[in-house]
Amino acid sequence: MKKLMLMGHALIFTLAITLTGAVAAESPCQGLGESECKAKDVCVWVDGKKVKDYCRAKPGHGDDGAGAGKKKKKKEKSDEAVKADDDKKEDKKEKKKKKKKEKSEEAVKADDKKDEKKEDKKEKKSKKKKDKEDKKADKAEKADDKKDDSKKKTKKKKKDKKEKED
Repeated sequence: MKKLMLMGHALIFTLAITLTGAVAAESPCQGLGESECKAKDVCVWVDGKKVKDYCRAKPGHGDDGAGAGKKKKKKEKSDEAVKADDDKKEDKKEKKKKKKKEKSEEAVKADDKKDEKKEDKKEKKSKKKKDKEDKKADKAEKADDKKDDSKKKTKKKKKDKKEKED
């Protein structure tokens, strides 16, 4: 049982080292001398002050081109993602346009209703004013009629008195 466990651990350890080595690829500049380093476009010679001078890869060129493939895949994915995002943005824009259109139509309808209510109120007010004016005119006519009637009555009384006196 112990032997199986030890073998299992050894196998796991071996796999871990193997996989780690594949992931951490060597730099194309590692171990080069100064003249060889300066001859390669992807490498830079570093003058060490506290450490020994060495050659290192320029940013983005560190893993012998193996990472470049990964970056391309990421870019392709990002291009697809960008296309998907663009489609989503267009859909959102269309939805926003529809909403704005609906809102504007609703706003126009609401404004129309408000205008109709205002017009109705104005009509009611003008009708009330007209009714009041008509009532006043009727009262004035009645008052004039009463005055005329009272004048006629007084004239008639005067005539009657004159006739009696005659």
